[in-house]
Amino acid sequence: MKDFFIPHPSAERLFKKMDMIMSMPRKVVAPCLLCLGQGGAGKTTTVEELQRRNATSLNRIVFVTMHQNADNLGLKELILAEMGLDTSRRARQSRRISPELQYIIKSENIKAIVIDEVHDALTLSPFQRKINLSLLKNLSGTTYGLSVFAFGVPDAARFLREDPQLARHYAVHNLESWENGQDFRNFVFSYIHRLPLKKPTDFRDQNLCLAIIEKSLGITDNIVKILQASAWAAIADGSERITLNHIMEVEEIMAQELGLSLQGLEQVRMDKERE
Repeated sequence: MKDFFIPHPSAERLFKKMDMIMSMPRKVVAPCLLCLGQGGAGKTTTVEELQRRNATSLNRIVFVTMHQNADNLGLKELILAEMGLDTSRRARQSRRISPELQYIIKSENIKAIVIDEVHDALTLSPFQRKINLSLLKNLSGTTYGLSVFAFGVPDAARFLREDPQLARHYAVHNLESWENGQDFRNFVFSYIHRLPLKKPTDFRDQNLCLAIIEKSLGITDNIVKILQASAWAAIADGSERITLNHIMEVEEIMAQELGLSLQGLEQVRMDKERE
């Protein structure tokens, strides 16, 4: 089943924070944001939704992903390529990049750069990490004045802390796990409503949401997998609605029928064994 984004208060607060940062008057160093979340917290989905919304925004954002790419481009080359500049060695050697980059930033009203998977910087050599830290400092400095929104797992903070002066300019936004409250129930019900089921799910069954939050550990990716696998099972058995039985059997359905698994469960089992 195709994945899709469901608006929810946590994501909207993050988007509002980013809009506020981009609308602030430019200082000596542009304000930046480090968005941290465990694997499966919904970072990439959030970035994709931000990219979709930004397509019609006056304040343009450039999007890059730091992980290994087919062309083996570094962070600087990825950013230049996204801004439409030639990244070949000959082009870089034959002209000064800064004036062109400044012109593009101003003419296209670019206010920020989103860097996804920023924790991948930790796999680079100390020399390469130093180059990337210097690049981040230059991007948000007076020459370019861009806010940097970096997304990664909590370890990504270690990368920025290698340059304490740079780290001070990054506010931290944590993408928290879900808890069984009204926001969670609204998210679940909105997601189910978008699934291709012919019959309505009984949202009065409080055990349904309780089972989902317990099995998912509050991890967004797990919640989505549970709902999609349960919907698949409901279509396969002809019931056409998600029931508590589907949720309770979802791990078996995922493993045997879909080849999927939930994140974090092995760690929970290990923790219980230690108790």
